[in-house]
Amino acid sequence: MTMHIAIGYRYFPTAVGYHLERAFRELGHRVTYVGLGAPGQPGYAETAPVDRILAGLDPPADLYLWVDPMGRYFPPGLEDLSVPTAGYLIDVHLGHWRPVAARFFDAVFLAQRDYVEIFRQALGHDQVHWLPLAAAPDVHRDHGLPRIYDVGFVGNLARAHRGTARARRLRMLAERYRTNDFGRPYTPEEVGRIYSQSRIVFNTSIAGDVTMRLFEGTACGALVLTDGTANGLEALFHVGREILVYRDDAELLQLIDHYLAHEEARATLAAAGQRRTLAEHTYAHRAQRILEVVTAPDFRGAAAMRRASARERRAARRVVYTHLHMLDALLDQTRDAGYNPLRRLWHILPCLARRLLL
Repeated sequence: MTMHIAIGYRYFPTAVGYHLERAFRELGHRVTYVGLGAPGQPGYAETAPVDRILAGLDPPADLYLWVDPMGRYFPPGLEDLSVPTAGYLIDVHLGHWRPVAARFFDAVFLAQRDYVEIFRQALGHDQVHWLPLAAAPDVHRDHGLPRIYDVGFVGNLARAHRGTARARRLRMLAERYRTNDFGRPYTPEEVGRIYSQSRIVFNTSIAGDVTMRLFEGTACGALVLTDGTANGLEALFHVGREILVYRDDAELLQLIDHYLAHEEARATLAAAGQRRTLAEHTYAHRAQRILEVVTAPDFRGAAAMRRASARERRAARRVVYTHLHMLDALLDQTRDAGYNPLRRLWHILPCLARRLLL
């Protein structure tokens, strides 16, 4: 059955939402972007009610999907939508606002497996599912380029990560091996080319999370070395045959040195990891899983906010808006509730402070 999916996220070309949007189209479904506007991507303001946006779609949408953003996107009107809603939460290992945001969706998908039961208990229903991250094979593929880098890495090195084990290990690797420029951003196409030029792709988690890098690196035919994360890693890959895990700095360097010196063994492991990813871990696989869940005969409107009072909805949104720095939405909500924003400064100041610190 062909579906019309309205998808909302903060647009940027490496976003999970961007890859899922293309995957749904690849599967033959109609997709309408209803997220934030951005250069080269028409969209809507952060305060635009999503129920009004969907009311104007022709043909009507069959599903609204919100994808965990890196930015200010959580539209009003979610709880008033007449179609099924789903939220895909990525960084559930970071921040306490996501369980609150999850209460607005009928189905909740989590990128990290260890949090599924936690969310089920918090939400009071079982429509919470593990949906790992993935690769987009049209960009995350082996470009057939010379593998000029001993170790490749693309990822977040923002201020918040400068004192982490990730930053320390990247400095160590850059001093010892031939690497790409870890400090610059890359487009999806550039990510594919960097990993296609890397013999080994280095991965380190922030809090035991399974990252995109595992799937993107393997899809490009590189051998992925990762720290021993939780969240279902061993259910996704056969450790020792498809990817490798290191326990500390010494073992990391030992493994890199060994597999740089033994090219045939490295290539065998890399090929096995690539086969697994292309067979099971693409965004098309993830998109198909979302549709299987929301079209199941026993699927129901489980979002707690559909039945919550106006006061409960405002309180939940206040938590989300504050953490996403959505000052305009917070001000609008305060006015719509009939309050003078100046008399509700204790609601607004945390959000304002976060915006000023960015």
